[in-house]
Amino acid sequence: MKIKEILDIVDAREIYISDSHVYDIDFQSAFGTDLMSDALCQLRDADETELLITGLANMQIFHTANTLDLAAILIVRGKTVDEHMIQGAKMSDVSVFVTDYTMYETCGRLYEKGLGK
Repeated sequence: MKIKEILDIVDAREIYISDSHVYDIDFQSAFGTDLMSDALCQLRDADETELLITGLANMQIFHTANTLDLAAILIVRGKTVDEHMIQGAKMSDVSVFVTDYTMYETCGRLYEKGLGK
């Protein structure tokens, strides 16, 4: 599933795009968590086709995405991404999107539309 379709499904908006290549990626699955230790354990074999969905809005998400070679993060619950976080996204080469939906609803909507099936 392309990121444009993902954004449409969850009414998300772009916060920072590290590379326009993110629009060409065919995301195969997503993982929703606020515990970056869970993401590191569960996604250790992940690549850029995995979307990290989280409610965290701090620098730790970029360290995790960078370690896992993820291309994009979707932040839920309409969290604010400040300039410090945008700098973190730039340094980690990770695109960031935000939706106002909860984690539960975001994951449910994406799964219902076929992401991860």
